[in-house]
Amino acid sequence: MRALVIGGSGSIGQAIVQRLLAEDYEVIVHYNSADYDRLVELYENQPVQLVQADLTKDVDINAIFGFIQNLDCLIYTSGASLYGMLQDMTDDDIDDSYMLHVKQLLRLTRYFVDQLRQSAHGRIVVVSSIWGEAGASFETVYSTMKSAQLGFVKALSRELAMTTVTVNAIAPGFVNGHMAREFDDQTLAEIVEELPQQRLVEPEEVAHTCAYLCHPLAQSVTGTVQKVNGGWYIS
Repeated sequence: MRALVIGGSGSIGQAIVQRLLAEDYEVIVHYNSADYDRLVELYENQPVQLVQADLTKDVDINAIFGFIQNLDCLIYTSGASLYGMLQDMTDDDIDDSYMLHVKQLLRLTRYFVDQLRQSAHGRIVVVSSIWGEAGASFETVYSTMKSAQLGFVKALSRELAMTTVTVNAIAPGFVNGHMAREFDDQTLAEIVEELPQQRLVEPEEVAHTCAYLCHPLAQSVTGTVQKVNGGWYIS
C-alpha cells in the first residue's frame, strides 16, 4: 500500500506517517518549511519519499506530485490556525487559509482520484477540526475552511460511492502539538480544565483513527466525520 500524507511533517501528520510505516505502507511525505535534513534523518532506511511544496501558493500540482504512481491513500493534514476577530482578517489571511485548507484539497484530490479508483482499497482521509462542526469565536475564518472540508467529504463520498474509494474526515479536538504550543501555560491549563477528559488529544490517537479508516475492513465506512475530541462538543 502506498500513501501520500499532505502536511506530513506536522504533529498529526508525522504521527500518521509513523503509524502507516508500522503497518508496512510506503509513504510519500509532503512538507513545506520543516527542516529537510531532520526529515531525512528521521526516515532513514524506511520506505519514505519527501516532497516539498508551499500549498498557500498556486503551485503546479503535476510538476510537484507527478512522480507518484499507484497511490492507495491520500491523507490531507495540512493546516494552519488563524486567531483574531473577523474584522482584523486581511484578504491575504482569508486567501491563504482558503488555499491551504480548501482549494489545494480539491486540486490534489482531483489530480489523484483516478489513481485511487484503480486501487482495491482507495482511501481519502481529511484531517479537519472540531471547529469545522462547532465553530469557534475568534477563529471564524479557520472554522469556515474546516467546515468546507467536511462538506467536501460528504459530497465526494456520495460521488465515489460506487467505486472502491472511501472518503472520510477526522475532526480532532484540542491536540497536543504545534497549535497547542501557541498558547501560554496558564491559558493552556484553563483550556484543559474545560475538557471532559481533562487532557489533550495525542497525535497518535488521530493517527490510529486514520489507520482504521485506511484499513481494508473499513470499506463500508465512508462519508463520516470521526470525532476524536475526548467528549468535547459532542453533537
